[in-house]
Amino acid sequence: MNNDFIRLPLLFVGLCALQVFVFNHVQLFGVAMPLFYVYFVIAMRKGMAKWAMLVWAFVMGITLDIFANTPGVCAASLTLAAMAQPYLLDLFVTREGDSEFIPSRLVLGKKPFFNYVVVFVTAYCAVFFTLEMFSFFNILRWIECVLGSAVLTVALILAVDSLRRSPN
Repeated sequence: MNNDFIRLPLLFVGLCALQVFVFNHVQLFGVAMPLFYVYFVIAMRKGMAKWAMLVWAFVMGITLDIFANTPGVCAASLTLAAMAQPYLLDLFVTREGDSEFIPSRLVLGKKPFFNYVVVFVTAYCAVFFTLEMFSFFNILRWIECVLGSAVLTVALILAVDSLRRSPN
């Protein structure tokens, strides 16, 4: 049975609330902010309709843009991430695996899931901060923001994923 009808709205509301009320107020050294809501796209089922992924990602992005006062930055970067998710996931999945699964360390294995999350989050942070700054005049600040936020976000995602139970 496909439980995306219940899982995705609950994950949507939970991640939006966490980002708006907690993580938007966390900034380490003035540059690193956890962008934990990207877990929404990372945890989308493999084989999910691409139009559905794009719609979910855009709605989450525009919702976060409204609360964070970042006009279109979250929506654009999260929609681009949802567009790239199936292709990035294919890089880390064995071909003989099931065509319908939710990516996690239990399904992919620890190393492939870690690599998938690092690549995905770093690419997302690069797009997000490029759109947010819309300038390369201060390239060191951009690098600090991308790497700092990517490290924080990856650590949070791996911590939350380690709490997940087996998909029995």
